[in-house]
Amino acid sequence: MSWFRLLVSQMFHCFYSMRSSFSVQGFTLIEVLLAIVVFSLLASVSFVALGPAGEGFMQLKESREALERQQWVGRQLRRDVSYLSKSEDKSLPAVRLMNDSRGQDDFDELHLLVRDPMYPGLTLVRYYIDEEEGVLKREAISPWARTHVEPVSWSLAKVDSFAVEVLMKTSGLKQTLNQTLNQQQSFPIPQMITVTIRDNQGEMTYDLPVFIQ
Repeated sequence: MSWFRLLVSQMFHCFYSMRSSFSVQGFTLIEVLLAIVVFSLLASVSFVALGPAGEGFMQLKESREALERQQWVGRQLRRDVSYLSKSEDKSLPAVRLMNDSRGQDDFDELHLLVRDPMYPGLTLVRYYIDEEEGVLKREAISPWARTHVEPVSWSLAKVDSFAVEVLMKTSGLKQTLNQTLNQQQSFPIPQMITVTIRDNQGEMTYDLPVFIQ
């Protein structure tokens, strides 16, 4: 262990010598200014080199989050359509669609009557764009809820357009499905619901087959 003690003693001796030299001589003003200039140059070069990389990372993060929101919207739509159901109440259609096109943007409303296994009875689900927030929302409420009962509302994603079409067996594609029928008739059931959503990342279309008869 003698070599270790010798090494430690030499380190303390060097440190003491440097400290004594610094306390006597110190730094000149020119040396301090030169150090500041060098540090400023290094900081500027680092900012210029890392700035684009940081912006690219933020853009990649925003694109990934937008894709995740689109996938979440698609999963929720598929889930609701898979639970579409008829009601003994003839005034309740399984699917109701109201078209509201404005130039390049669509602000349609989609109403679905679903039997969600997580909730008792039937649930009336409504998809629409909240124009004040620019957000696609999903509302859920019992079809027989009292007027003062507020629906459960979820904000799904920021979107610019929400367009819906239904494929009917006899009449092909339709942009409205909001007929008022008498008690002896039944509401028509589409074969497929097509939803097109557009946001700042692009356009996504979901084809949702309907299996109830």
